[in-house]
Amino acid sequence: MAVNGATGNATEQQFLTTVSVDGLGDIGVFDKFTGGDVTTKITKNREGGMGVEKTYLSLQTYSDVVVSRVYDEGRDHALIGTINPLVGNTYATFGQQPLDADGVPWGTPRTWRGRLADLKDGPADSNSAAVRIWELTLSVETIAG
Repeated sequence: MAVNGATGNATEQQFLTTVSVDGLGDIGVFDKFTGGDVTTKITKNREGGMGVEKTYLSLQTYSDVVVSRVYDEGRDHALIGTINPLVGNTYATFGQQPLDADGVPWGTPRTWRGRLADLKDGPADSNSAAVRIWELTLSVETIAG
């Protein structure tokens, strides 16, 4: 039996991904989350005379976050139409909550906040039986948690 909050192994499925869009509120749980990585370009300098190389303070940047889920006509058709005009000018928060082996949330959720940057309705193909997936991209400004 899992002990809530205990450390242990985790799989990618043990995270609850949620999205909240300013003005719309919570738009639900998403199936997949990628991105949100923190990186920086460190400046280095080596002093003359074969001096020791030094590094200098550098600011962080964040990669975009992309979330996606199965397109559910009753839930998502009107929602996607509502989000379309918000891309580029509206803020959102994407969240990730760890889950224990029983699917119970624990720990501190991590959140990525920024501006909606991209919306993809999902592909269509008259010869395909693949599940339609739609995705939303966030241009990250801050990360908390």
